Amino acid sequence: MRTLILFLCSLPAWCLPAQTPDSLPAPSLDTLTPTAASATAEVPRKPGLVRRILTKDYPNPRTAAFLSLALPGAGQIYNRKYWKLPLVYGGLGALTYFEIQNVRQYRELRDNYKWVVDDDDNTNPTKEPYTFLDATSLKRYRDEWRRYMELTSLFLGLGYVLTATEAFVDAHLMRFDVSDDLSLRLLPKAQIMPDAALAFGIGLRLELRHYRPKPPPLYAPPASAWSSPP
Repeated sequence: MRTLILFLCSLPAWCLPAQTPDSLPAPSLDTLTPTAASATAEVPRKPGLVRRILTKDYPNPRTAAFLSLALPGAGQIYNRKYWKLPLVYGGLGALTYFEIQNVRQYRELRDNYKWVVDDDDNTNPTKEPYTFLDATSLKRYRDEWRRYMELTSLFLGLGYVLTATEAFVDAHLMRFDVSDDLSLRLLPKAQIMPDAALAFGIGLRLELRHYRPKPPPLYAPPASAWSSPP
């Protein structure tokens, strides 16, 4: 009887439903990044001033000339004519060397001539060969070396301007068609004569202003640098 009573008391507990886990999904972390942050991260850097100058309207004759005037040979580098650099620096270097030598020699002759004609025994020439020369010889040599100095100065200035001119012209010719095909065409032509009659013939047309497509710039920025952010 006692066992029957315990069995009847525990029967309602067996009939109770078991606790089930919560069916709602757990909150998940948001994996979407803010659009503003992503857009800010993808904004390309603006090209620098030097890169914009070198890539704008390449090849630009004015840019080539200005670069060559700022630094001899820079215009040839801008035009990608690197083989001209030894000619530029070799010619300007030789002229600069002769200019320095002529200026130094002229100053020595000028100073020694002043020491001879100033009638001061304490300022006589002490260096050979000026000690064996009189005032007339020193004056003649001084005038000759002054002329040499002026000539080398003139040639040095012309060489400096010539490098800029060559870079300017070369940038123009980089897009000019210098091939053998000059596009000579035979075309029919009609012309009105003085008596109002219409005459037919053949005309020749020679096209000389053919331009090549633009070459890529010397320092081409990446494509993303020129595109706007999404």
